[in-house]
Amino acid sequence: MNKKSFIVIPAVILLLAIGGVFFALKQASAPEKTVETLKEAVANDDPSLLQGRIVTDHKQAVVNKTSVQALITYLKENSSSYDVIKEGLEEQIKKDDYTTTTQQVTLTEAGKKWGMFPEYKLKVKTAVIKITGQNEDDHVSLAAGKSEQAIKKQKNNEYGPVMPGTYDLKVKLMNDLGTFEKKEKKEVWGSSEVSVVVDSNALASADKAIQADVMKAMDVFNNDIAVYQTSGFNKTKLTNVTDEILEGSFMLQESFEAVQGYIDEIHAQYAGAVVNMDDFSVHYFDGRWSADVTALIAYNNKVKYRNIQEFEDTSFKAVNTYSLSYDKTKKQWLIDNVKNREPVGKEEEYWKNKQEVKVNNPPILKWKREGGTGTGVAL
Repeated sequence: MNKKSFIVIPAVILLLAIGGVFFALKQASAPEKTVETLKEAVANDDPSLLQGRIVTDHKQAVVNKTSVQALITYLKENSSSYDVIKEGLEEQIKKDDYTTTTQQVTLTEAGKKWGMFPEYKLKVKTAVIKITGQNEDDHVSLAAGKSEQAIKKQKNNEYGPVMPGTYDLKVKLMNDLGTFEKKEKKEVWGSSEVSVVVDSNALASADKAIQADVMKAMDVFNNDIAVYQTSGFNKTKLTNVTDEILEGSFMLQESFEAVQGYIDEIHAQYAGAVVNMDDFSVHYFDGRWSADVTALIAYNNKVKYRNIQEFEDTSFKAVNTYSLSYDKTKKQWLIDNVKNREPVGKEEEYWKNKQEVKVNNPPILKWKREGGTGTGVAL
């Protein structure tokens, strides 16, 4: 072997090695490789495989683990859409055409890789999520995924833009009554805008804390009524009512003063209530929150008239519908109106969703004409 051979052989080997590397690099940057990576990511449910391989049609759209996972989830759960995407990508490769198509996911040429080969990425069509149904005083935020990644708010209650996919959304709504959350699984696909409807009234009505606050206000009022009846109908004994209720109670006090000379004693005892939760509702209108609740209430009452030896039993049960108004300043529910009727048999037994309000050892309150009121009120 001559000296020239020693020079040529290594050169040939080097050229072959370079050619092999060149071929491998070219294959790694081929559009087919991008499609294979997509298929692998979907098959393995692995968003990390698509890191750096996705671009969006909107610069503000965020490409991260949450949004890529949403895309993968949608494709796994919607095989027909996935098949259409794969067919569209294969058709692009066949035609060697990487311009934008009408598909949600397309191949696009995104510069050069290693400064030599065209780099192919997946280009996705984004969409905005529009929140509807909220009240004008509600403050709303939107997040997605297990990490609760915040989605940026735009104008007109629109959030995003976001990548196509299936999102686990959390809507957080704040208003005068508190903070409420709604979770919803939402498919963002095939449209430039998708809607998520929030119902502030329904969220407030279903909130256990609000239910408890309203029932407490009702219970306080029911207790106050017994005190009110045994205080000469003194309106100051109604501690959680609106001004309209107080104004309307003045006539009762005057009426009692006109007849109290014929009465020796009044006994009153609030015995509890059964609340029909299927009739419980909270509403917002014209900047004001209100609530309605229906309950069967019971009082053990009796009256002794002047010059009559025996007490007359005036105990009763009634089905009351309470209307309440929320006072933003006091942060308190106030009784605004009460309508009552006689119960139809034992109708409360047929209420499917009910709560009992028990009164342990309820006091018997008394008013006496001779001056003993039983409530510490001098008449």
